Amino acid sequence: MKVDLLLKNGRVVFPYEGISRCHIGVEGGQIVGIYSDLKQPEADRVINVDGKIVLPGMIDSHTHIGMGSNIENEYESESRSAAAGGITTLMSYANSTDSYLGYFEHEKKVGEEKSLIDFSLHFGLMNEMHLKEIPKYIEELGVSSFKFYMNFRGEEGKYMGVEGIDDGFMFDCFTTLARYPSSCAVIHAENIEVGWRLRDKLIAAGRDDLMAWDESKPRFIEAEAIQRTLFYGEIAGCQIYIAHVTTKEGLEVVRQHKKTNPRIHCETCTHYLTFTSRSGLGSVGKTNPPLREQRDVDALWEGVADGTIDAVTSDHVGRKKEKKIGNIWKASGGFPGVATTLPILLSEGVYKRGLPLERIAEMNSRTAKIFNLYPKKGAIRIGSDADFTIVDLDMEKKLRIEDLKSACDYSLYEGWNIKGWPVTTIVRGEIVMEDGKMMGKPGNGIFLNRTAIRKD
Repeated sequence: MKVDLLLKNGRVVFPYEGISRCHIGVEGGQIVGIYSDLKQPEADRVINVDGKIVLPGMIDSHTHIGMGSNIENEYESESRSAAAGGITTLMSYANSTDSYLGYFEHEKKVGEEKSLIDFSLHFGLMNEMHLKEIPKYIEELGVSSFKFYMNFRGEEGKYMGVEGIDDGFMFDCFTTLARYPSSCAVIHAENIEVGWRLRDKLIAAGRDDLMAWDESKPRFIEAEAIQRTLFYGEIAGCQIYIAHVTTKEGLEVVRQHKKTNPRIHCETCTHYLTFTSRSGLGSVGKTNPPLREQRDVDALWEGVADGTIDAVTSDHVGRKKEKKIGNIWKASGGFPGVATTLPILLSEGVYKRGLPLERIAEMNSRTAKIFNLYPKKGAIRIGSDADFTIVDLDMEKKLRIEDLKSACDYSLYEGWNIKGWPVTTIVRGEIVMEDGKMMGKPGNGIFLNRTAIRKD
């Protein structure tokens, strides 16, 4: 047998199984063999990865492509940045008040023309029309995950053109999704009614600092909203995924519910694992939910280690730094991070906290399962897509903006000394990044259809 590509001598991280030295054969974009030293096939191309780690291609399931400029620009620039950071699949949140039946084809077309890596979408549920069209989104468009923003109410929702969002609407969304067991409701959990009143008091007191932003959305309004969401979700019987958990209290609510309900999941983001509201970032550090305290950082790392947290994502927003400067109440939220998620997990997790490499692979596999991508993605097994993230654990260098290959002009981690870097990104057998150089071309990525089966 002869294969297109052979990865030789890698220390391969198999999710839930461990690390083994072996060789991997790729043919037609898929894994066709995993070999010992005695059974290697011939290959058109051989990559010797001796001394390096081979992870299943990394998935970033939380990005916002187009929020910095437009999707036409960002599917190319930010997928390039993702590939530079070892990401082989990105998932972006599409938010519109119009029907996604019309919107979808345009974004899919742009992504397939521009993206260097594979991609999929989540849809924000903004109105009754979206609720009615959920079955079509799942069955016809292949989108099976939907975000509900508990903060898009009243004045907060008007700037998005959203009205009528409340707990009753959320519960109806949950019961509709429950008819599709492999679909998923993604929740931005926040009691915004309490937050508004706290915000107004802080503004009246003349506060204009990053800690005030944290105080306007305190940890208990996250924990309470998570509790309420999980309660409704369990009654409805749908799969629930809590986005960007930031607090010790919120994580504890998830932990308790997970003991009895395996269909509950949560993520955090790298910035919540590395910064606090006291980190001196000023308005540049504004994001929603806010950066918290060191005790929350510590609790989140514990959640990553013990499996309570299912995924670590970037919540990537590719806006320029100029949009972040000024009054804390008016500065734009969010920051770029798709290229730094894996390096931060390696440097801050593996090296500084002893996080096993297996946990990184397990979270990646878990993400693929939650979002109906497994075993096509998130696995190193025969028949899976030949997506690999090859890592040099010994590589240490100072992070520079130009290394991130993004259109964004800053990073929270600029100047950090990072140990452990992705050195090769392979998508369906195609080398997209090698030794920091971009090898892939726009249009290499494909849209990932995640059609879910209806339960009658």
